[in-house]
Amino acid sequence: MALQTITTIKVGEIRITNFNKLKIFQTIHDHHTFSFEVRQDLLVDEFKSVMPFSQKLYGEKISIEIKPIDGLEDLMIGADLKHYTMQFYGVVTKVKLKKSRVKDIEEIIVIKGKSSTIALENGPECSSFTNMTLSDIVTKVKSGCDIDMDVRPFYLENLPYTVQYNESNFSFLNRLAKRNGHWLYYNGRTTVFGSPGGVGGQPQLVYGVNMQDFDYTIKLMPAMFKVIENDNRDGSYRTDETLKYRREADGFQQNFLNKSNEFFNKETIIQLNQNPAGGSARRSSEEYAKNKMRAILSRLTEVKASSEVPGITIGNEVRIAGVDVQLESSYRITQITHICDDGGGYENYFTAVNFNGSVFSPQTDPDLVPFCRSQTAIVTGNADPDGLSGIQVQMPWQEAKGETTPYIPFVQKYGGDARGSHTLPEIGDTVFVDFQGNNAELPIAMGTITSRKEKSGFSTPNNDLKVMKTRSGITSIMNDADGSVSIEDPSGNKYFMDGNGNTTVDAPKNLTLNAGENISINAGQNMDVNIGLHKTDTIGGDYTEKITGSKFLSIGIDFFLTVTGSLSEWIKGNKKTESKDIQKRAKNILINSTEADITMLGAKNVNNHSSEDSINA
Repeated sequence: MALQTITTIKVGEIRITNFNKLKIFQTIHDHHTFSFEVRQDLLVDEFKSVMPFSQKLYGEKISIEIKPIDGLEDLMIGADLKHYTMQFYGVVTKVKLKKSRVKDIEEIIVIKGKSSTIALENGPECSSFTNMTLSDIVTKVKSGCDIDMDVRPFYLENLPYTVQYNESNFSFLNRLAKRNGHWLYYNGRTTVFGSPGGVGGQPQLVYGVNMQDFDYTIKLMPAMFKVIENDNRDGSYRTDETLKYRREADGFQQNFLNKSNEFFNKETIIQLNQNPAGGSARRSSEEYAKNKMRAILSRLTEVKASSEVPGITIGNEVRIAGVDVQLESSYRITQITHICDDGGGYENYFTAVNFNGSVFSPQTDPDLVPFCRSQTAIVTGNADPDGLSGIQVQMPWQEAKGETTPYIPFVQKYGGDARGSHTLPEIGDTVFVDFQGNNAELPIAMGTITSRKEKSGFSTPNNDLKVMKTRSGITSIMNDADGSVSIEDPSGNKYFMDGNGNTTVDAPKNLTLNAGENISINAGQNMDVNIGLHKTDTIGGDYTEKITGSKFLSIGIDFFLTVTGSLSEWIKGNKKTESKDIQKRAKNILINSTEADITMLGAKNVNNHSSEDSINA
């Protein structure tokens, strides 16, 4: 039985009282829609074009109010008239002229539109939010939009790294709400993000009086999940279980959950890729498991009904009675369709849930991560504060807004505990970024990319050169064309192997060789040593020199030989000494010829002097 109502529609400054087929569809986590028809002759003068009027309607704000006609107060349950008054505000988004001789349709103007949440449908957008709360993120996203929002999230912790990737502002906020178990809906006047309720009262619905249909549905749902989440910063993983959070909703949900667990009695494993850059696996796995259980609990039961109470508001509660003693309770509205005909007859059809005081959204879905494919980025930081060899990058869409990622992993070719390579790109370099699990909040830098703007300068037609050159100019070149290897620093120090068996070491200043034990030098043929000034040999033990051929010693000035012990010379052949003067002094001097004579020749005299007597034999 339809309720007789008075409906007032106002589009801009135009008031419409005669209409047909008014329908308003409201649901959580989506835009609301409305449509109605008006005879053209009621809005446009005869013989005039409908186009100017249509353009005047298009984009205009609209208000719709439905309330009972006077004299029905005694039939209403409850004394509050606002429970029987529906108010809706939106925007006209479509105007259509319709007429047909075949279908016997007179000239009709069809006016359609959506809730004011459509202002958030600004087209695909990319943004990132680092270490911000849900409230801060929502406030930043909605800034500049002509929309009233009531932001009251119940999750108050900072989110390490959140990404909006090629999503409209509404799609992003909607996904963010569902993923974190929050409501997002338009209540006819304002948009709510977070906890539901806050507008209107609690209409009383009695079956057979102002509620004519009632359906109560129970479903079996698998609920036994173990979740595993990686932590790239800690090098570990974390596990959690959904059943730990079964008390997110009490009441009948616990009985229904037990029944589901009896049927779906095998625990399954879910591998996650949801721990964002800068986050922790502990919190990520905990929040996922909690919201996964919320998603299950929210789908175990559902109520569908119809009534003649226009004041039922999306997101608010109704009190249902007269159906079943155990089902008489408060239910929160998640979807409602208002229908009003040209005679004023009104009725609605709604869907509702009962979570026994819990405030999570019935459309909770923790798997809603932002999908992203690989792309390039610019390095903005390489001094990882945790010393984990990560880098901070800025993708092109972040550069436009001055945003960056937290420090993210940079893939090394080889690595492990206290070992591996450590080669990080420089600030300003271009890197190739992939995303773990295609999750935009899990970027991983795979390596650097060259371009016309950033060329190494070592390209050859045959790919002969394999080069490593650092920022300061330290260069290592392996040349497959000639088999050579070159290592050089900016000062000119160079180690060069020419690929033909020759090695050259150049040091513009000093060259120092240190060995804890032995140094061996072997030359198959010749060895040349050229010293510009001085040479000092300091030997702690013995010095052995063996020459199988001849030794030539040429001294330009003086030769000094100091021996603290004995000096022995063994010469198998002859010994000749030529000098201007020869002086020898010792305590005792013995000249002994074991086989032949001793001959002393002097150009003048041969003088022998003795402090005592001489003996000649």
